[in-house]
Amino acid sequence: FLPFGDYGYLLTGQTTEDTAATIARISPRDAAALPAYFDWLEDAADALRAQLFTTPPASLSTFRNWLRVGKLAHATTRLSARARQALFELFTQSAAQVLSRWFDHPHVKALFGFDAIVGNFRSPYDDGSAYVLLHHVFGETNGVSGAWGHAIGGMGAITQAMASSAKAAGAEIRTNARVARVLHEDGVAVGVALDNGEHLYAAKIAANVTPKRLLLDLCDRSALADDVAAAFKQTAYGSGTFRMNVALADLPRFTALPEPGPHLSSGIILAPTLDYMDRAYLDARMHGWSKQPVVEMLIPSTLDDSLAPAGQHVASLFCQHVQPRLSDGREWADHREEVAELMLATVDRFAPGFRQLVLGYQALSPWDLERTLGLTDGDIFHGRLSLGQLFSARPVAGFADYRMPFSELYLCGSGAHPGGGVTGIPGHNAAQAMLQDRWRNV
Repeated sequence: FLPFGDYGYLLTGQTTEDTAATIARISPRDAAALPAYFDWLEDAADALRAQLFTTPPASLSTFRNWLRVGKLAHATTRLSARARQALFELFTQSAAQVLSRWFDHPHVKALFGFDAIVGNFRSPYDDGSAYVLLHHVFGETNGVSGAWGHAIGGMGAITQAMASSAKAAGAEIRTNARVARVLHEDGVAVGVALDNGEHLYAAKIAANVTPKRLLLDLCDRSALADDVAAAFKQTAYGSGTFRMNVALADLPRFTALPEPGPHLSSGIILAPTLDYMDRAYLDARMHGWSKQPVVEMLIPSTLDDSLAPAGQHVASLFCQHVQPRLSDGREWADHREEVAELMLATVDRFAPGFRQLVLGYQALSPWDLERTLGLTDGDIFHGRLSLGQLFSARPVAGFADYRMPFSELYLCGSGAHPGGGVTGIPGHNAAQAMLQDRWRNV
């Protein structure tokens, strides 16, 4: 749901026809172009989906990696000319370039262009931003390509389901057991030391932290080759994200569409044009945060009544853009509440009275995301989704096969291929690497 002005809005539907109908109200030409755009984007997404469960070749030093390169080259030759061209454009061009090829109306471009800056501290006019747009649409939910889902009970329901499955398989789970460092001997990871001094030993270690935190904070940096340590140190981080969780006394009423309806169960995008998004990025780079930020609001309690008391609701605000680290000696701890109020005021501009509905909120600046969740520079993707940090270069060249510089240490989080998002695919692929090594060593 993208509101603009006092009474205008766009609303995507369950089908292409539904979405085209709402677009036709402001641009019949763009509505007519929509099916072809979706088909074009799906061609590119299909090509990427075929590589999601592929372990990228970390180097060409082994026959197995040469085989992977050969399979990848063969898969590329089987793509249609349109799919190859789509991938080339999406990997090299800006989101604005790509969308301007298909659409004329600025609000239609914004409706689809928002995906290019989600967790991406860049302008939609920056080259390479089109890939992030693609990254957000190549997933699927329950077999529906490009769809997003909500976990009943909240995101914690996913980890609880994972925990139940692991326990059923015999795993022991310990929480409130902070890892202080990885223990390694002669280049082999042998266990972890907890901050309470306890040592735990294991044949293999899977780490779901950012690559920089794993190698430069938790491991002994002096045990790394200088070029390896430099590569991990130079990896780019910072998604420019400010996150808020908000408790509401009632549902907000948007000026453009005041009555409750399906739009309140959708992703609500408060960024009416690509130029608005561009200004938000430039403003954040100059001042530390956008004076007119981009906000996506979700109200999951409209779909899941277990999240709030009857008649009340919870909302999450995904806000862009803010500097991962403030300049001029400023600290996020001193500006968090100021920026949180700005985000609430931004929603209030589109839905007057929203601020009065707020019963309480949790605000997480990039500093809070790093301090509480270990996200380097608050990066929700564990590293930028830029062309230089994808596939065989994720997290860095030479270590893209989930195997870290210390033997028996594996990266299983979003810092590994294929990157961030709630997919579980990096973990799946890391597990495959662990199993391969296990059987090779038997």
